[in-house]
Amino acid sequence: MIESPLSSAPAAKLAALARDFEARILNYSPSGCLLETTARIEVGTVATIHFVIDGRELADEIQVVRCQPIEGAGSLYQVGARFLWAIAPGKGTLRQALGETPAELSTSPTSVV
Repeated sequence: MIESPLSSAPAAKLAALARDFEARILNYSPSGCLLETTARIEVGTVATIHFVIDGRELADEIQVVRCQPIEGAGSLYQVGARFLWAIAPGKGTLRQALGETPAELSTSPTSVV
C-alpha cells in the first residue's frame, strides 16, 4: 500500500491518499529500491510502502525518484524509490529485512498490502 500525504489550502488540514496495487522488488540497496508496479506513481511522491515477505509485514518510507512504463509490458512500470530515513532501520522495516542473508529471507512472491 502506498500512503501519500496531500496538503490542501489551509495549512492545518492534512489528508492521506492510500492506493493498493501489486508490486515486486526487482533490486535494492541501502539507499533505495527498484520496484515493478501495476500503477504509475508520480515522481516526488512521498509514501509508506507495506510489503509482506516470508509472512512478515514490513514497511518503510520512500520517495519516488523515477517512474517509467516497461515497453511492451502493458500497464507495468519500473519505479525507482529512495528510502527516507524517518526512522532507523529496525525490526519491521523493509531496509532491515532486505539486509538479511538470502537464507534468512525467503524468495517467496512479494505483494503490496
